[in-house]
Amino acid sequence: MNYDIIFLGENNNEWNKFKSHYPRAHRMPSNSDFDQLKSKSFTKMFWVVWDKIQFNYKFDLNSYRADQYDNMFVHIFKNGNTFNGVCLFPKDLNPSNVEFKHKFFINRKEVNIKASDPVKQDNSFEVVFISYNETNAEKNFRLLTEKVPDAHRIHGVKGIHNAHIQAARLVNSGMFYVVDGDAEIEDSFYFNHNINEFEQDTVYVWASQNPVNELIYGYGGVKLLPTKQTLDIDPDSPDMTTAISGKFSYIDTISNKTMFNTDPFSAWKSGFRECVKLSSNIISRQNQTETIQRLDTWCNVGANKPFGTDTIKGAIEGRRYGEKHKNNSQNLALINDFDWLKTEFKKNYG
Repeated sequence: MNYDIIFLGENNNEWNKFKSHYPRAHRMPSNSDFDQLKSKSFTKMFWVVWDKIQFNYKFDLNSYRADQYDNMFVHIFKNGNTFNGVCLFPKDLNPSNVEFKHKFFINRKEVNIKASDPVKQDNSFEVVFISYNETNAEKNFRLLTEKVPDAHRIHGVKGIHNAHIQAARLVNSGMFYVVDGDAEIEDSFYFNHNINEFEQDTVYVWASQNPVNELIYGYGGVKLLPTKQTLDIDPDSPDMTTAISGKFSYIDTISNKTMFNTDPFSAWKSGFRECVKLSSNIISRQNQTETIQRLDTWCNVGANKPFGTDTIKGAIEGRRYGEKHKNNSQNLALINDFDWLKTEFKKNYG
C-alpha cells in the first residue's frame, strides 16, 4: 500500500507538475500545522513535500518503504546537501510545533537520498560576508558563494561595528544582508525577503541553530540591515543590531548554523559575549522569562559537544560580568574588543 502524499504551498506551476506524477496527492496551505496534515492521511505514515523546494522526480515516493521499526522516526530526505527536504511522517508520532515549523525533528532518521533541491533565488539586496579570524571562514564563504556567487566579503576589520560600517560602504543597495564568518547557511534559506519601501529602516534577524546547546533564536543568525542607519551607527554601543535602528523584526526561520565551537577561545568568547548581553539586559526588547531560560541553557547544556565545556565556562563568566556591569555601558562595550576578550580568556586559561 502506498503512503498518502501531501503537497504544501501555493505554487500552481509546481503543484500541476507534481499532480501529474502523483494524481492522488493532497494539497494544503504552506502554513498548515501537523494535526491538519495528519487529518488528511488514512495511511499509517504519510509524505510531506514542503514548499519552496524543487522536487526530484527521479525519486519515486511510491517505491520507498519504511520497516516495522521505523514508525518511531520522521524520515527526512536530502534537500540539496542538507537533510531538510521531503519528509515521511508516522501518524503516531507528534512532533512539537517548534520542531515542525523549523523542520528540525528530535526523533528523526536521515535518509541519504536527494528528494529535492532548494529553489533558486533572486536577490534584491546585496549580501556581505563578514569574517575576522574564524577558522572555518574560508569554508563558509565558499559555501555561501555557491548560493550567492556575487556575495561581498569584509575580512580582518578590527571591531564589530567598524566591520559593519565598512560593509555598508561597500554595497549599493538600500539594505544588505550580513552573514557572519562562522555561519553555515542552510540550503533551504533564501536571500529574497520581500520588503516594501516603508519597512527599509528596520533591522531583520533570522533564527540560527546553536551547535552546542541546540538553542534556536537570533544569536548568530543572518541579518538584513538598512544601509544608511548602519553607516551612522554609534561605534561605542555594546549591542550592534539594536544600535542601528529602533525598529526590529525577528523571523523564526532558521538561516544557518552558528559554528563557533571550533577552538577553546572561539567557544569561550561566544558564550561570554552572548551571556553578557543577555544578563545585562542591554537588548531592550528582551523577554525576561525567555532570557533567563536562554542563560540557563548556555550555562548548563552541551558539555559533551566539541568545545562545549569552553562554551559553558564562557557563558557562566559572561553572565557574572553582565550582571556586575549592567549599568556601565563602557565596560559592557568591551565585549566587542577581541583583544580585551583574548586577555580575559588567558587570565584563566593561559
